[in-house]
Amino acid sequence: MSRPTTGKMQGKLLTAIAAMATMTALGLMGNTATGMFDASAALAQDADTLRIGMRRGLLTFDPHNNGAYGTPLMNVFDTLVRRTDDGEFVPHLAKSFEQKDDYTWEFVLHQGIKFHDGSELTARDVKFTLDRVVGDTRLIESPRFSTIKEVKILDPYTVQIITNVPDPVMLNRLIRMGGSIMPEKYFNEVGVDNFTKRPVGSGPYKVAQYNVDQQIILEKFKDYFKGDVSDWDKAVLTILPEASTRVNELITGGMDLVDEVPPSEWARVNGNGNTAIVPGDSTQVIILMVNSNEQFPTSDVRVRQAIDYAIDDKLIVDKFFQGMGTPTRTHITPGIVGFNEEYYDTYLYDLEKAKELLAEAGYDAGNPLSLTLQVPKGRYLLDSELGQLIGAMLQMAGIQVNFEFLENSKYVEVRNNNNNKELMLAGYGNSMFDPFLPLNALNSKTYFERLGYRNERVDQLLDQAEATIDQKARAQMYREAQAILAEELPFIYIYAEQYFTGINTNRIEFAPPSSKDVLIEDMTKAE
Repeated sequence: MSRPTTGKMQGKLLTAIAAMATMTALGLMGNTATGMFDASAALAQDADTLRIGMRRGLLTFDPHNNGAYGTPLMNVFDTLVRRTDDGEFVPHLAKSFEQKDDYTWEFVLHQGIKFHDGSELTARDVKFTLDRVVGDTRLIESPRFSTIKEVKILDPYTVQIITNVPDPVMLNRLIRMGGSIMPEKYFNEVGVDNFTKRPVGSGPYKVAQYNVDQQIILEKFKDYFKGDVSDWDKAVLTILPEASTRVNELITGGMDLVDEVPPSEWARVNGNGNTAIVPGDSTQVIILMVNSNEQFPTSDVRVRQAIDYAIDDKLIVDKFFQGMGTPTRTHITPGIVGFNEEYYDTYLYDLEKAKELLAEAGYDAGNPLSLTLQVPKGRYLLDSELGQLIGAMLQMAGIQVNFEFLENSKYVEVRNNNNNKELMLAGYGNSMFDPFLPLNALNSKTYFERLGYRNERVDQLLDQAEATIDQKARAQMYREAQAILAEELPFIYIYAEQYFTGINTNRIEFAPPSSKDVLIEDMTKAE
């Protein structure tokens, strides 16, 4: 059960929220702008050019090593299959696919598909792509493809993917960036470093210009195998870290679409006459990643539970994000296999219970618990401000919080090198649209060094679910795992996120996809 904050405590938190919102609106918090330039002056309006203002750039143009949720990469690269809005898997680069048995999937490619360098996409490129992502375990996408045993070429346009266990989510894997088919010959000729500077895919747009952390210019690929799928000849994606700058560009006509518009800017966008906020549901859940390794006080489950009780998720959603989001105690969102409504749209908040648990763990006013909270700057919506608010809530429970604010590249480096401290604010999406992706992170075989969490029953359930074809049986396994995780809290879930895009309604129409991918073909010209 949730317990409301007392009037006194809620008043303090609301004051903190109001102060943060004001500072955000004035541009006094979370300023990550570097090399700022006048985007509207740089981009003359053209009827066939789409202008997009983005909060952050790409980690890399290597789709197997990007790891971002919601990316423009999928304009440049294509996958064997795609997933429709109603959850159906349909052929894409493959003109047909078939599951031959529990271990074997067969894909027949369209003939004549061209890469941007003019070479033909064949079964060799599919095998090269999947062999690379499976074999190079340094790649971020590699763990998602670990069930693949062999990729067999039957003829120039037919491949079989053979797994080492029955894999019920093979198609879910292939819609990810890790399933982006890359040109074997070109990649081997130029090497990975040059490939990321001059990427070549088979998607509807090719990269005309790429200035890291500044701008990406995409041009329509005239030889795209699906024909003309987009209203736009060109798309210019400009990196504008400051929300106020993105909104200014939208309102003054410098941009047609801007992403990640914070609540403090909604009224300004909606009140402009020819601009509007379009909200989108997502599978991304904002969490605290907890380090349960034995050298950290958060290895004690009572400490993790106390942290959860100290955070008022409902207050965060209602007051900080103006009701746009859902408190949750699980990562499995509606529409995903194993969704359990018992843990969704609910939360635990009880300040006294938090203090009791801390006392049981040996902490009190004379011996306060001290934790480091690592917070990204500019990676998620209002992440720095949210981290400070969560820290204030923990301090009200008697927990001393040391903040460590990290720019995006440093944040990724710290996380990937397992240098995370007790708590790290994070947002994890579910681009596979299956429980495997978010929950497998909590399998001790995946990120044990990073998380220090091991529960043999959870490992067993996740392993069984990964190799069970029967979806009803899988759902039950995932429900049991969620119940254990909700008690042991290797991740402390805060809320399921919506995201907010600002558009020029005179120029475009746009229905944000739950994948958050920035697909140019989804942004149509306004009628």
